[in-house]
Amino acid sequence: MLKYGGEYTIKLPQEEVWNFITDPHKVGPCIPDLLELNIEDDKRFQAVVKVGIGPIRGKFKLNCELTPIEPGVAMALPIKGGGMGSGVEMNAEVKLSDTGDGTLLQWECVGAISGPIAALGGRLIDNEAKKIIQNVFKNLENAFASMYAEGKID
Repeated sequence: MLKYGGEYTIKLPQEEVWNFITDPHKVGPCIPDLLELNIEDDKRFQAVVKVGIGPIRGKFKLNCELTPIEPGVAMALPIKGGGMGSGVEMNAEVKLSDTGDGTLLQWECVGAISGPIAALGGRLIDNEAKKIIQNVFKNLENAFASMYAEGKID
């Protein structure tokens, strides 16, 4: 089982951050190495992503669902899918809290990989998974910073 987490402060009101992270049209494009995004409804979407671990390169198809736990405060993002004969199952959870001058976004992600990619070894998988997850949240942070700088607050 892989486990990661982190936090950062966003200079936007909590409601605006919530509206962004629960919108698949806004969250989907923040997925790194995104090749294709298919939005099914206001909570579910599929993403096809480019994956490379060590010498193995290919595509993964991921089914994602934005699931509020406590509206306006906490949500889960279960992700299931696979490709290249391997599977992935992850669950990310995000919690928001008001800081007075913005919003603190805390996140945690646990996941498991099965199949031939899992046989590559924990260190390779751990490093790549960490990189992908960090890039998702870096892309989110960049999107929030851009919204703030441009005054594009819904």
